[in-house]
Amino acid sequence: MTNRYQFPFKENYAVVDGVRLHYVDEGSGPPILMMHGEPTWSYLYRKMIPPLVAAGYRCIAPDLMGFGLSDKPSDERAYTYDRHVELITGLVNSLELRDITIIGQDWGGPIGLRFGIENRDRVKSLVVLNTLVAPKKLPLFFAALFRNGGFSSFLTRRLDLLRKMAFMSGFHRPLDPEAKKQYMAVHPDAASRAGVAVFPEMVPDKPGHPEYEAIKKVGETLKTWDVPMLVMFSDKDFAFKPAEGRQIAAHAPNGRFKLIRNAGHFLQEDAGEEIATEVAEFLSAEVWKAA
Repeated sequence: MTNRYQFPFKENYAVVDGVRLHYVDEGSGPPILMMHGEPTWSYLYRKMIPPLVAAGYRCIAPDLMGFGLSDKPSDERAYTYDRHVELITGLVNSLELRDITIIGQDWGGPIGLRFGIENRDRVKSLVVLNTLVAPKKLPLFFAALFRNGGFSSFLTRRLDLLRKMAFMSGFHRPLDPEAKKQYMAVHPDAASRAGVAVFPEMVPDKPGHPEYEAIKKVGETLKTWDVPMLVMFSDKDFAFKPAEGRQIAAHAPNGRFKLIRNAGHFLQEDAGEEIATEVAEFLSAEVWKAA
């Protein structure tokens, strides 16, 4: 089945614990698991997949539950950090992936990285893009809008304010209007936006938050896990600053940092081809030897 949206990849589906997950699966060779975050979907990786396939890698880009072409339960209680990790773990198990490189951005970072931490024998390397690996205090205006119970749910689900704001400020380079349509098309109504509404609530900002210890553990584990890690943060992100990325890389036993210039929060859209080149070089035999 050819993808009904305007990116040239076949649609693939797997039912994991009763949830139908969509994923892109292109190429052959060592697998790269490409994890998107809030409020995007696998479309975000369309510029990176072709060059990485050409470089000899198999690219698997799933849509999280509630996003893209995956199932979207309308009950917000269906969405938890644990649940997202369980579903991605089930998908990876069904595909029998080994020697995985995990790429994670935004919420795809803590979800993909936690999968990796819990399955270290299956992970070869990590690529960390503009993401959360430690508890983080949110800007007051953002918390007031999107962490305020029913009012926030109304703004996100009925008015679609979170996605409108994200796609207005998350790109630094000019965005093709058709590409914006593709980002917006997968959440056409309030019922489909439950997963979008929950992610802001899931950001742990202080002890006692339900996800505080789990996210903290991700960051602490990265400081001791001797796995090759490439950290790339962009210089124009409204949510994550280059200093955060440099700190992640500096604290990792085998980390390195690369600044992606003139790119926003969704750096895969702004600089996808450049990032793919960096990933391919990182994974090349010459880079491994130099590591």
